[in-house]
Amino acid sequence: MLRFYFILFFMLPPCLLLAQEGWETRPDLPDDFPRLEETDKLLFFIQRNRNKNTIVYDLNFKEDGSLNTRNPIDVYWAKFQHQNGKRFEISWLEQTFAYGYRSRKNNDSYTIKLKAYNKREIQLIFKEGKWIPLITINGQSCVLKNLYIFADESGLWPSVKYADLYGESLSTQELIKERIYNK
Repeated sequence: MLRFYFILFFMLPPCLLLAQEGWETRPDLPDDFPRLEETDKLLFFIQRNRNKNTIVYDLNFKEDGSLNTRNPIDVYWAKFQHQNGKRFEISWLEQTFAYGYRSRKNNDSYTIKLKAYNKREIQLIFKEGKWIPLITINGQSCVLKNLYIFADESGLWPSVKYADLYGESLSTQELIKERIYNK
């Protein structure tokens, strides 16, 4: 009987939470999430199911207008949860373990690896007068637009269930999506 109550009170609520979200079948980002305005600086952004706050990856230019070669990307929060998109710096902990990146300068491009998931490289290249982030999505070379991370936060620590990658195909200009499940 004790096992029944354990299942009822501790296991069922997280399952209901996941079922309500529809996390396995949602085809796109939640409709009520903000869409960032595309600017000359914006590379891509990350949104999560936790709230509407967004992690933004912008180009980091020096005062003379050239790209900062030591730190080519400026990462920060755009807080939409009660802050109307106001900019906030990410913490050292977030920079080190979650939303930061490593970059390696090649001849005329950069190889970028995100700290939280470094299995896929992003190539930051200069093409047709602007810097673009290239990544492979579903086997196609794409301009990375955004990521959506779904995590189950019912436990002591959040557990990422999946990440959706969204990009624009270089060859067809159509939107390409790939869902990566955390195994």
